[in-house]
Amino acid sequence: MKWTEPAYAKLNLTLDILGKLENGYHSLSMVMQSVSLCDQVTLMRGEGISGLQVACGNGAPSGPENIVWRAAQSFFDYCDIQDQDALFQIEKHIPSQAGMGGGSSDGAAALRLLNRAYGTGLSPEELRQIGAGVGADVPFCVTGGTMQAQGIGEKLTPLAPLPDCTLLLCKPPVGVSTPQAFRESDRAPAVPPKTPAMAAALASGDLNQVAACLGNRFQEILPLPEIEEIVAEMRFGGALGACMTGSGSAVFGIFTEESAAQNTGEALRKWGQVWLARPVPQWEI
Repeated sequence: MKWTEPAYAKLNLTLDILGKLENGYHSLSMVMQSVSLCDQVTLMRGEGISGLQVACGNGAPSGPENIVWRAAQSFFDYCDIQDQDALFQIEKHIPSQAGMGGGSSDGAAALRLLNRAYGTGLSPEELRQIGAGVGADVPFCVTGGTMQAQGIGEKLTPLAPLPDCTLLLCKPPVGVSTPQAFRESDRAPAVPPKTPAMAAALASGDLNQVAACLGNRFQEILPLPEIEEIVAEMRFGGALGACMTGSGSAVFGIFTEESAAQNTGEALRKWGQVWLARPVPQWEI
């Protein structure tokens, strides 16, 4: 038997760092959005498959270092399942080290697939509970859509959906160290959070207001010339707004005209990989 699920990338419309917690993690407030760029995760069970296996064509690890493997093991432990003969195949399209949640989305897709294949009937909340122990963005990626994420990303509140638009994504080769980014945030002065204004803008349904409220604290405290150049070129090409996502280094721009996004994307190829995408609403399990 074979089952396949899309694993949608996520963008941070906002990312606020509220402070450092006693356990060393950071308290965050973010608005997260699923987009149509996706990996494909396939689960196979049947004759010839023995034990838990993960195959990924981009050279990613196949054992416990892989988030899909850890998500599956956590699912089996939660459900007390002994029959763990399952093979996952991951077709990657979401770039790594981009701040787009590719690994987390793969892990969430694995949980949804196992829920279907084993007929366990777990609710989205139960899958999120399992996912929270696997990765901070996995709970959001279980059902995606448009949500405010708080805590370390596990406390989720649905928001009004992002109005339909064309999203231009650009991933430059430059990388960002997430631990270093958080260390820089600890030294930076506090600033007012942007997430409340974004939630209000989404509720209004006004795409211009949404674009005006984009913000990422990492982008502010990690001055990377490539990021600022890409943002400027997106704005010059007609984007209503542009921003880095997650801890980077991918940048996205919000466009009302797909042709303008396409033309700007061609101009941005000198900076790195480019994709066009659209918002994806929350889906049901």
